[in-house]
Amino acid sequence: MKTLLLLTIFILANLNALNYKYWGSFKHNFVSSNGRVIDRFNADVTHTESLGYGMFFAVSYGDYKTFKKIHSWLHLNMQVSRTGLYGWKWGRRESGDWGMLDNNNATDGDMWIAYSLLLAYEKWNERKYLFEAKKLIKAIRRNSIVKVNGNLLLLPAQYGFDKKNYVKLNPSYTIPFIFDKFAIYDKNPVWKQLNLDSIEMFKNSAVGNLKIHPDWIKLDKKDMRYKYFQNDSIFGFDSIRTPLFLAYQYKLTKDKAIRNNLQGYLVFLKYIKKLNKLIYQIDFRHSKIRFKNPPYGFLVVYDYLYKQFGLQAPESLKLKIEQGLKNEANNYYSYSLYIFTDILK
Repeated sequence: MKTLLLLTIFILANLNALNYKYWGSFKHNFVSSNGRVIDRFNADVTHTESLGYGMFFAVSYGDYKTFKKIHSWLHLNMQVSRTGLYGWKWGRRESGDWGMLDNNNATDGDMWIAYSLLLAYEKWNERKYLFEAKKLIKAIRRNSIVKVNGNLLLLPAQYGFDKKNYVKLNPSYTIPFIFDKFAIYDKNPVWKQLNLDSIEMFKNSAVGNLKIHPDWIKLDKKDMRYKYFQNDSIFGFDSIRTPLFLAYQYKLTKDKAIRNNLQGYLVFLKYIKKLNKLIYQIDFRHSKIRFKNPPYGFLVVYDYLYKQFGLQAPESLKLKIEQGLKNEANNYYSYSLYIFTDILK
């Protein structure tokens, strides 16, 4: 009986074991020797998203050396504003030299950096990471959250999104499990309230017949309704992360409200299987579905969601993912999604 119990524990542990080959490939393809995380499909730029992702991946795989390198590159190269937020984009300038391209922040990048620092503190017990994380969390709280009609919303950046008549939002930047972690270390009640208000945001910003989330959407301040934001109202490059992070939040909390916000994606997955076609984008504004060659990162998220919903994925999905890994070796974003599904499984 004891042997059977130990075997069961061993099997369960290995079912959730991380695949370190994935991390090794990511480092080889996208992390330079000095710690810069490179978006090779985007003019070789580096942004706070890629650095935050790299730090999160490194701490998740227990790679202290790489975490330190990425963290060091961040401090040496990414400019910090007077508000304590990072400028979001670094790359080759028109003059040919390399440096900051945009000093406005990207809130998701700042959040992933702060979240990764907290995880690093918990894993390696280095208080400098805790101090730095708390400072950045405070800056995010003060500069990247806005209250509209009594509800808290996460701005995509400090500048340019809170307009006179509307607020432009990116649902994929709203990541509940990061807010939960922030609430532990930053005792301000904002984080718990933001999580509660975000449930309403996810509910009300889902669009189309399927009720899923676009890359960008706006909240009209006059009638407090969520509306399409021009031609950015597409389920695509950004919004592929929304169900991934919501599904993980549900896995952690079993919150029924989160499950309800995922119902449109359940219908979406069943629709893909019924059609036996893999969807790349949905253009809500023009009522068009685009099937042509979705990046394999999209397919990895679909596969993750099929598993989380307890559904059998289409037989073609695994093969398409394997082909994508071979043919899109330099696709930083797809491979990041691939790593996420390994860590969050």
